Amino acid sequence: MQLKRNILLAIMIILFIYFEIHSCSEDRLTVPVIEEPEASSMICSAKNVFFLDSLSGWVVGSFGTMVMTSDGGSTWKGTLIDEVSLNDIQFLNEGNGWVVGKDGNMYRTVDGGSTWEKVLFSGNPQDDDFYHVRFMNDTLGFVLGYHGVFRTDDGGTSWVNNWLPVVPYKGAWDMSLVDESVGYLLGSRWMDPDPPLIYRTEDGGLNWSAVEGAKVSVLKSVLTIKFIDKDTGWAGGGVIMKTADGGESWVTQVAEATVREFFFTSSEHGLAVGGRTILCTTNGGATWEDVTPEDERIVDLRDVYFLDDYTGWVVGRSEDEKIGSKIYKHSIILSTDDGGFSWNIKDFSFDYTGFLNARGDSTSIQ
Repeated sequence: MQLKRNILLAIMIILFIYFEIHSCSEDRLTVPVIEEPEASSMICSAKNVFFLDSLSGWVVGSFGTMVMTSDGGSTWKGTLIDEVSLNDIQFLNEGNGWVVGKDGNMYRTVDGGSTWEKVLFSGNPQDDDFYHVRFMNDTLGFVLGYHGVFRTDDGGTSWVNNWLPVVPYKGAWDMSLVDESVGYLLGSRWMDPDPPLIYRTEDGGLNWSAVEGAKVSVLKSVLTIKFIDKDTGWAGGGVIMKTADGGESWVTQVAEATVREFFFTSSEHGLAVGGRTILCTTNGGATWEDVTPEDERIVDLRDVYFLDDYTGWVVGRSEDEKIGSKIYKHSIILSTDDGGFSWNIKDFSFDYTGFLNARGDSTSIQ
């Protein structure tokens, strides 16, 4: 009897060891599952940022995507405006705002961005791309596109183009409005070997005159301008230059730079962003300091907006990411409360896979 018990115990031990070995083998052979996270926001390729005050802000991007915050950027809510790529946004107050984008598209909201209505107006080329919108008050506003500058004086009901390029698609690129009367336009009519690149208005955009000191030979690598008064302004692109006489003469401040946008809170404090770089000046551009945080997520910075010398935001794109079968496009929103010398970064992912499948290619979004 004792022998039978010993044999039975031995068999049980052998079976236990057998199943343990095979169980461990199966565990080692198990292929790990790659989690495919949900997109954390509805913003794709962030391009432009606008804040009305310290709490209310909006960021727009490709495919009609937009995020908005009501707590200063601590949390963001996503929404969709049509499916067109959006380039610029501005709010006059908590309710009234405007957005412009590709293919001559313009949208208006009266409820803070919860809903948007498409704006149609006569004289708008359907193949135009709008990339700047600026309202000075409830009635006077401007929209900038390849085909020139559209002006309204009735709150957007009707529009007139008061600056037309001679060669299509080589028209206006940027605009900086000082007040309801004075403004500057970066663009060219391309009729001379060395045409002017900056035009000035002193009557609220009804008429524009060339600034003779701002020709192609002087501003050949300039893509954006910012004027803080009728005399003082900066031009940027592959360089940073400053004028103190309304664009008639220029001084180079940074010989090599990457600038997409400027923002100045005063004649002394300003920022220039573009590519992987954030530059800051506290002395009117006499010196520019690189205040870019060391973060590999910073790839292509597109826009900057400040409320005062300390509080501001920068937006742009980060690297694409492939996880499993999905492709995510990352956007980043940087915020600062010390004038740009330290930054907090929020990373937003957007599931681009469905758009790739619909297009049948892997074209990158600009």
